[in-house]
Amino acid sequence: MYAPRLSCRSEFLQIRGLRYHLRHWGADDAPVMLALHGWMDVSASFQFVADHLAQGWHIVAPDWRGFGMTGASGDDCYEFTDYLGDLDAIVAHLQSPSVVLM
Repeated sequence: MYAPRLSCRSEFLQIRGLRYHLRHWGADDAPVMLALHGWMDVSASFQFVADHLAQGWHIVAPDWRGFGMTGASGDDCYEFTDYLGDLDAIVAHLQSPSVVLM
């Protein structure tokens, strides 16, 4: 069984009408690396990455709408523009001078 090296911290915020979950690893004052999961995945899957890259990075991984601990809108499906709007709100919330996408 895998034993995480780093613990994460959770943040919940309102984004475009949904209760969104962001998972954080690393120092808050480090450069931000935004880890974006694919369809049918969750932010916790980046634990392996965070354990190896969090030294020197503040890794932030959101659970996309309807996945993990982020709320669902009640729609049957989501459009790409939904995710793009959510991403824009997340980047604005982070208030970082630069964000690296992974």
